[in-house]
Amino acid sequence: MGYIKEHWGYLTGVGAYPGVDCLRAMAVALVVLYHFHLFPVGWVGVDIFFVLSGFLIGGIILDKTTSGRFDFVEFYKKRALRILPIYYFIMLLCFVLKAGGVFDFIAVKSMISGMLFLQTTGPYFFPGYFNINEAYIPGGSWSLVIEEMFYLIAPLAIVLVSYLSGKKPWPMLVALVVAYLSGIAVRAAMTSGFAPDDSSWYFASFIQFHSRYDELAVGVLAAAYLRFARDVRSQSAWWISAAIILSFLFLVYIYGKPAFLEKPFLITRDTLWLPTLLGAIGACFVLGAYWVPLQAKPIVLLARLSYPLYLVHILFLEITNRYVGSGLLRWMADTFTEHGLSVIRITICVFLSYLVSLLVEYPFIRMYKKKDNKRVSEDGMEVAPV
Repeated sequence: MGYIKEHWGYLTGVGAYPGVDCLRAMAVALVVLYHFHLFPVGWVGVDIFFVLSGFLIGGIILDKTTSGRFDFVEFYKKRALRILPIYYFIMLLCFVLKAGGVFDFIAVKSMISGMLFLQTTGPYFFPGYFNINEAYIPGGSWSLVIEEMFYLIAPLAIVLVSYLSGKKPWPMLVALVVAYLSGIAVRAAMTSGFAPDDSSWYFASFIQFHSRYDELAVGVLAAAYLRFARDVRSQSAWWISAAIILSFLFLVYIYGKPAFLEKPFLITRDTLWLPTLLGAIGACFVLGAYWVPLQAKPIVLLARLSYPLYLVHILFLEITNRYVGSGLLRWMADTFTEHGLSVIRITICVFLSYLVSLLVEYPFIRMYKKKDNKRVSEDGMEVAPV
């Protein structure tokens, strides 16, 4: 009972940035609602997560670099303890439930690729060497690939810029602005030979690290601005206003494209600038709301469960959709409305995510969680994809 109570304290304990907890809960809710066909543009939750990840993890690196206490080994150790246990556990479930326990050469290649986070970058850059069966890969894990690349590159880049600038703030801010704005040019270069109707647009310029790094960079930029600028909290109204205006423009645009609402993977040239816009929206919301004292336990709970919930709900959907026409699932489909059934399935996913957090995630979090319970920055922002 003591362990369960301690875990519950972790799930409901308010962090240093209560507004970020609210944004985190909103992001996971958007993606879950999208996958259960309850909100057609809920996939933007992934973009919010990328910005939050840059903000939180970038903030850790900036703080420890500025104080001269950044330790690469310690950083990667904590990231591994935070990410890998749940990820590998879900991969094991994929092997058993999705792939039926079939273990052959393709299974070995697929699982090794997944374990090394090469399931999207491998086929993209080396298509002749990567023949992957997605049954062995956690659904939506492309976003984790992007996160892992960020964890590898961001510490090196931030430490290097800090060293070259003598820890002066403006060179860091300029470097981050350049990194953010370069996203469009990089996506354009990587897709320069694509025909307008080429189905590879989405794969090449929406789910690879080179196609989303600017959203992470603008999150780090927001973290740097918070630390280097004066009285950022007094600017909250301006940042929130900017976020609302940009969000309105995005919604007007996307709702004017019925095909994109129905199937986001049909987006082609728009993938060049959409991440830049969505990154700006996320950064404005972060700078405007990071301090807001939204401390309701359901919000904090959903924020803490976001990582397991992302991976669990996609696997749950993949498995239940396979058997939706038989047994209990068929009875439920005949008994409840489509929306009612979605609510029931989401509730089950939240409960399963709690169990995964309790039994798989938290034992490893305890290995690095500070005794003073100041953990908001250490929690990280792993993302699960659309």
